[in-house]
Order: sequence, then structure tokens, then C-alpha cells
Amino acid sequence: MRPNVKKILIVLTVLLIVIVAVYRQRLFLRDPLGKVERSAVRVDGASVFINYYNDVLIRNSDGGFYLVQRGSVPGTPVKLTCLQGMVCWTEADIAKVAPLGGVGYQPNVVMSDKEVSFKNGEGDGVRVVLR
Repeated sequence: MRPNVKKILIVLTVLLIVIVAVYRQRLFLRDPLGKVERSAVRVDGASVFINYYNDVLIRNSDGGFYLVQRGSVPGTPVKLTCLQGMVCWTEADIAKVAPLGGVGYQPNVVMSDKEVSFKNGEGDGVRVVLR
């Protein structure tokens, strides 16, 4: 490789690292070992994405998304962009969501570094096991 190409690659790598560090709460990477259960039954075809803070983005087998973030009600993201099912990002650190339930919705969210559980809009328990 020519020296100029090496310098450009180094600059691009540093730029990518800075972007990931600054937007670490907005970027969700696919967790290939993550699994989703609804009412204690494994959901086939669901994909789990996590960010630096272990907030969870779930892609259902039908293509719909659920977003569970600390300090926010679980819901469907208003604006979400994904690339090839490997990475997704939201428009803000705490993304705007359409809540899963109506008036009086009590999601009972419990989050840890290995598991996230909550109730969806129909009252079914959803459990996400991370890596």
C-alpha cells in the first residue's frame, strides 16, 4: 500500500472510533446470542440488538421493532435506521417511541446486564436474554 492510503485508512478508523464513542447510546449492534421469550415461549425469528448501556432493540419475526431503554416506556421507535440487520441507530439518545400499551400501561421493566423483562401492550411477559 502507498503511504497516503495508509494515512487515510488510519484517519477513517480513528473517525469511526470517535463516532461510535460519541453516539454509543444511539447505536444498537446485533447480539447473535440474544434470545427472546414471550410468555415463557421462545420467539423464533426474533433478533436482539443492544447498545453500550444494554438497552434492547427487538426485531420481531414479522419485521416490527420494540425498543426498551432505561428511563423510558417500552415502545415502537418513531424513527429507526438499520443496515443489513447488523446495526441500527435511533435519532436521539432517548428515542421517541409509540408506547406498546394504552392508558394505564404498566410495563414493569426490569433490566440487568444479562436480562431484560417487561410486559408488552397485551400484558404478555417478554424476556430478553443477552449474550
